[in-house]
Amino acid sequence: MNLSRSLSIVVGVLFGLSVSSHLFAQEDVIQKRKAIMQSNNDAVSKAIKKAVEEKDYATIELKAKDIMGNLDAVVKLFPQGSTSEKSRAHPDIWAKSDEFKNRAANARKAADALSKAAAAKNEAEVNVKVKELGGVREGACGECHKVFRSDFRKDS
Repeated sequence: MNLSRSLSIVVGVLFGLSVSSHLFAQEDVIQKRKAIMQSNNDAVSKAIKKAVEEKDYATIELKAKDIMGNLDAVVKLFPQGSTSEKSRAHPDIWAKSDEFKNRAANARKAADALSKAAAAKNEAEVNVKVKELGGVREGACGECHKVFRSDFRKDS
């Protein structure tokens, strides 16, 4: 085998490994952000809902803080072009990244306000703040999803 052919094979293998590792890294980031979003959804739709009914303010505060931390992390899990057929991320996340970050920040602020209302054991304020935080289709969370989730957009 000549040197040129050997180099071509090595370059081809290295390129293939590079593309392959990039695809695996992309799938990994997609899985991480899906897990975070699912955790937020479970916190809102299950844990916080139940805690509100039981007036368990400690759990509400804890879950709201978990959501805040998740929202801090999730924005970093949308690097340019990290999409696949398994992802529901709309391309506007990257085209309108400042708007995406602002909407995530608004949801974080709503979770923070809920956490503070729960810490104060203010039932009326907790009820208001739960609605402001919302879920996948309403409140601050839903406002982000309506724009940046492909399956929630009217034009998709």
